[in-house]
Amino acid sequence: MQLDEITYEAAGGVATVTLDRPQLLNAISARAGGTRDQIIAAVELAEADDNVGCVVLRGAGRAFCGGGDLTGNAKRERSLDDLRFVEAAAAFHRRLTASQVPVIAAVHGHCLGAGLLLAASCDFVIAAESAKFGFPEGRLGLVGASALVPRIGRQWAKFLMLTGESISAAQAQSMGIVLAVEPDDELQARVLDLAGRIARMPREGARLNRQAIDAVADAAGDAAGQLASVAHDAITLNMGVHAKAPDGRTFRSIIDSEGMDGMKAARAAQYDTPWLR
Repeated sequence: MQLDEITYEAAGGVATVTLDRPQLLNAISARAGGTRDQIIAAVELAEADDNVGCVVLRGAGRAFCGGGDLTGNAKRERSLDDLRFVEAAAAFHRRLTASQVPVIAAVHGHCLGAGLLLAASCDFVIAAESAKFGFPEGRLGLVGASALVPRIGRQWAKFLMLTGESISAAQAQSMGIVLAVEPDDELQARVLDLAGRIARMPREGARLNRQAIDAVADAAGDAAGQLASVAHDAITLNMGVHAKAPDGRTFRSIIDSEGMDGMKAARAAQYDTPWLR
């Protein structure tokens, strides 16, 4: 598979996968052979390399990931298209979580929407102090936070989705999304230190212990929650085409005619100052 939206390199027992669309804030494309497929291909390279004991997932440029590619993905016209889209995303996150090697997300800058779900699918999320997390899709009538309910609970999931507001790395840590917050200029060194320590563990022991812990979480309700989120998200996503900005136009028509800049302006018309302090 051609890796044109990510890069992959391995050294010292650690494989580094870098989202590499910095001009688009590393937006995740859902096309066949796109970002998601390339990430899985990179994980499979790491799994097949006995010298790799940990994977670091990071973003190029000024952000980890600004979210899904709202302009580059194919339009979905039918309810079935939305269902398949949600199912494919859920399958991707399950595959990443089931990786045979531990995965650490090194988050800097924006970590939004699909990018937040990507990070949350990793074993650990280590964030720079200035990192921001959120689901701006909620302001467009789209989906996102339901898959995080088992981790952060109903109240935080509802706040993130119903306001579309971003939270700080410290706030994300307090609710369990982030394991540790590091100074911006120390993020990469700290993540590589952790990855190196994990890589020196017995490879099969690490894999089996991860599987055991994930199995307990799934038996406690995570797996059932994921199934429920797929069904409800497909319905919500299908209604997203009708979501309107304050001026009465649908967000979809704004994106079609004015692109991302128009969409951001319409979103800012809802509100442009944070409520959470």
